[in-house]
Amino acid sequence: MDDNVPIESVPIESMPLYTNLDRIEKAIAGLGIGPNDPVLPEQLFPFDQWHYHGVDAVRRATEELALRSGSRVLDVGSGIGGPARYLARVVGCHVSALELQTQLHDVASGLTKRCGLSERVTHLCGDALDYPISEAAFDAVVSWLAVYHIPDRPRLCTKLAWALRPGGGCYIEDLYMRAPFSPEDLRDVHDVLVDNAMTTIDAFIADLKAAGFVRIRSTDLTDETKPFVAARLATWQQDSVSHKHQYGPDAYFAMETFYSTVKRLFDNGSLGCVRLLASKP
Repeated sequence: MDDNVPIESVPIESMPLYTNLDRIEKAIAGLGIGPNDPVLPEQLFPFDQWHYHGVDAVRRATEELALRSGSRVLDVGSGIGGPARYLARVVGCHVSALELQTQLHDVASGLTKRCGLSERVTHLCGDALDYPISEAAFDAVVSWLAVYHIPDRPRLCTKLAWALRPGGGCYIEDLYMRAPFSPEDLRDVHDVLVDNAMTTIDAFIADLKAAGFVRIRSTDLTDETKPFVAARLATWQQDSVSHKHQYGPDAYFAMETFYSTVKRLFDNGSLGCVRLLASKP
């Protein structure tokens, strides 16, 4: 691809993971639960955690940040609210779940209400770069596989630091560029993963430092993520008949495209996953 040719923006809603959202209600129906019935958060955990390693990743963040009952947490790019509900249900946190996409926000709000967690989880719909957040309002900020979508990461990091109380912690798991992307990789990263800010780990750390964060620690999660994405694709394809029946062919093939693309990018060494921990002085 010619670096001098502007890349046309891809709408975030086109990412396969964010399409065919009726599959969430179909998954709940598969549990024998009606569309307006209450649901336990634990019943949602197998399919409302859209990041790698599910609730284990959220549990790890809880431990790293020393979260406890009553902790105030901002979840940036909260999706359909899985991590927020886990933190509220299991830990007792008060979570503000900020999501850009209206459809994901609506699904998340409905699920949280059905789980009886609306007093502990507040769903906010808006752009993380512009949403009005009070200074020092949170004990912790968390984000899973969302920052690489946000086009102005330096500004985002400054916003996150603003939102934290002194001594508060930031926990981010995100995708990064492990090696320069080939033209084919770059098309997939742009069109399928909808990347707006993917860089090296060092560049990410530099943005956190410039925003005033201290005690920054990075952990390359690529080696533990590669088996996860491979198993995710294999399981999805192995159950193709039942998935097509339950969710419909369009939903099945959208997710297969997404899962297979991510696996290929990890396999060829260009895509990586990183955990970043940082503190506000």
